[in-house]
Amino acid sequence: MKIPRVVIGMSGGVDSAVSAFLLKRRGFDVIGVHMVNWDSQEEGTSNCPRSKDEFDARNVCEKLNIPFHTVNFVKEYWNDVFLRFLENYKMGRTIVPDIDCNSSIKFNAFHKVAQEKFDADFIATGHYATTSFGDFQQSKIRLFSGRDPLKDQTFFLCTVTQEQLKRAMFPLGSLQKTEVKRIAEQEGFHEVAKKPESMGICFVGKKKRFSEFLDEYIEPKSGKIVLKNGKKIGNHHGIHQFTIGKRINGTFLEERSHFGFFVSDINSETGDIVACEGSHHPNLYATRFLINRPSWISNSDDPFKSHHPSEILCRIQRTHPPVSCLVEYSDENLSVIPRIPLRATAPGQMCVFYTTKNECLGGGEILRILDTL
Repeated sequence: MKIPRVVIGMSGGVDSAVSAFLLKRRGFDVIGVHMVNWDSQEEGTSNCPRSKDEFDARNVCEKLNIPFHTVNFVKEYWNDVFLRFLENYKMGRTIVPDIDCNSSIKFNAFHKVAQEKFDADFIATGHYATTSFGDFQQSKIRLFSGRDPLKDQTFFLCTVTQEQLKRAMFPLGSLQKTEVKRIAEQEGFHEVAKKPESMGICFVGKKKRFSEFLDEYIEPKSGKIVLKNGKKIGNHHGIHQFTIGKRINGTFLEERSHFGFFVSDINSETGDIVACEGSHHPNLYATRFLINRPSWISNSDDPFKSHHPSEILCRIQRTHPPVSCLVEYSDENLSVIPRIPLRATAPGQMCVFYTTKNECLGGGEILRILDTL
């Protein structure tokens, strides 16, 4: 009987290291593959530690005595993830590139290489998520939150398809992060166990402010900062430097406020940044917003039909807990009414739906805010 072959994406971090260990302990034929997604020529500006991550991933595979390979997805990442990221920020839209990376690279391009080049039966990653068949065995698949609520990554997996999930394994889904680090130390993966948590967008790097990074790729375009009543209070050099809910740097402003001014809207047509006073201004809290028709993990036309409205929750940021919501249909789009007003809801963000039993149903992109407090 053929032992199932699992190709695992080795990032060079503790999560993929422990995932590879668990897979090998289960008796799978494991192959480690490191993905190169960002052009090394860009590292001079972004400081993305590719060489260090690749070195650490190789060392883990050598300790586990499993094959190690590197695959290059720089072109795919640039075209399918990074360019879309830039185009959205040019329009003042706040998208999450991690979602596109999972959809286009980790669960598409990587899956194809794993199957075609390495003859994989399954493809594993270090995501904190679970499925209806547990961490290792896959069949008709449903996606559930990981056991560790602080590390759950189903938000970033909301556009993954049923076919992709059938091939996927998440060995860490039933573990807490503390358990993962403990296993890493026990098995001698001291180097990766001590590495700092990977936070933010890798290609931005650690030494640059986000706005400075964007200025390297997006041409400045001056505009006004105005209040909702149209009063001008400042000037800016590009709407790509602003996101809804963030405090406006005082260097852009002609007026001062004890409470500070915050971005409440971005008008891509006029180039105006609309500001409000105070971090808890009513204009910052969305009570209704429009999203496009979601990508459903179940491949169903409408999974809402199999769930009572009281069982449906939504989330617009990974770090926020899901909240109860009502969903109304509007032509090809959906209108979402959260039971609790959501601060800093922005076009381009993903609205991800869950059930009260922690099943991730899928998500749709926020098109515009319809009402605020």
